[in-house]
Amino acid sequence: MKTKHEHKPRRRQSKRIARREFLGTSAKVAAAGAAITAFPAIVRADDPIRSIGLGVSIINEIQGKASEDLGFGVRGQALGYGAMFGKMLNQNDQYEVAEGYYNDMDVMWPAGVWQPIDTQRIRDWDKVTDLSKTGRLTPESNPGQGDAPFRHLWVDENGKYVDGPSRYVTMVPGWHNADSMGYNPEDTGRKIESWAELFSEDFKGAVALLNVPQIGVMDAALGIEGLGLFKFKDKGNMTREEIDFLIDFLIAKKEEGHFRAFWETFGQSVNLMVSGEVVIESMWSPAVTAIKAEGVPCVYAFPKEGMRGWHGGCSISAKATGKALDQAYEYINWWLDGWGGAFVARQGYYMSVPENVKKYLEPEEWDFWYEGKPAAKELPDPFGTIIVEKGEVRDGGSYWNRFSNIAVWNSLMDENDYLVKRWTEFLSA
Repeated sequence: MKTKHEHKPRRRQSKRIARREFLGTSAKVAAAGAAITAFPAIVRADDPIRSIGLGVSIINEIQGKASEDLGFGVRGQALGYGAMFGKMLNQNDQYEVAEGYYNDMDVMWPAGVWQPIDTQRIRDWDKVTDLSKTGRLTPESNPGQGDAPFRHLWVDENGKYVDGPSRYVTMVPGWHNADSMGYNPEDTGRKIESWAELFSEDFKGAVALLNVPQIGVMDAALGIEGLGLFKFKDKGNMTREEIDFLIDFLIAKKEEGHFRAFWETFGQSVNLMVSGEVVIESMWSPAVTAIKAEGVPCVYAFPKEGMRGWHGGCSISAKATGKALDQAYEYINWWLDGWGGAFVARQGYYMSVPENVKKYLEPEEWDFWYEGKPAAKELPDPFGTIIVEKGEVRDGGSYWNRFSNIAVWNSLMDENDYLVKRWTEFLSA
């Protein structure tokens, strides 16, 4: 087993906070990523509609296919999280569709930047899974703590939150996943089945955490609970005392030299594993496929404590009216029709209307990505690179199994300002 002293890089072939408070710390939430490109404030009738979001859903091939199918342009802009959040909140005249996330709703919805969406204009609304509507994909599923979609979904026609179901929603549910840890089984020497392994002495000096405080602390909290050191009342909305316990623990581990890095972008997480600098890290599911495409072994853990869920979708700017509003609805309906969902399925993501996604996947792809069955043949990512070998089984099993035990959803905590302050202290320690 490699320790801090032995580990060497391998050579490879191949919730409700003040808006002012949040904006004061948003630069620290995540790296901004891509620069903001200015869009004209006024949209002519023949102009494309504009959609902004993260690189999870804003991908040239997706918006290009939507434009082709719909007969009008869809102009996507992928931003880093901080830049995306700021533009969605402060420049809603610069987009029609916001491809955002339910964990930001505590800020976005009270600010009035988005308008209620009429589900009677969403063709396949009845096919949207109960994961988004009730928090339970199956009757026995654990809905999890934190900002689950159903807690931020239902509103009336005036935008006031109501107990669902109702005709109007804040956001039409879209792409989502259940996240955990990625690891190189050749280096760990064993199967990883607990978040506690993030803090195992066996991997000292070769561990990386996600440097987004709101998410990084959840991964750490799951690890601390896995160690049996502390029980958080609500990992999606920690108290100051709970934050202090967690950050003090992380600072002590950092001073021991336990962490190798704190990654901020998808590419950084991939490079850390491919280079051999880390053997285990917080990770997004598509990063595993990207690492394997480089010829490096990587497995996605299915920890006994549960997964950390996140859920995105499409909201509509309050400034969108007339033809632009109609086209925004058409674009959202296109997303639910299945082609886009099949595209992101080949990266490991799920979509809120699985039966439509199935139409655009080969039977072998559906069986592997959604049903959790062994791959009947080699399978490619969306860009044609083979990333799944014949006989391979997706970590965590089927869609329904993976979402049966969500420990916590990505969330914006009441003590977000204090959380970011303490996280910054941790990084500086």
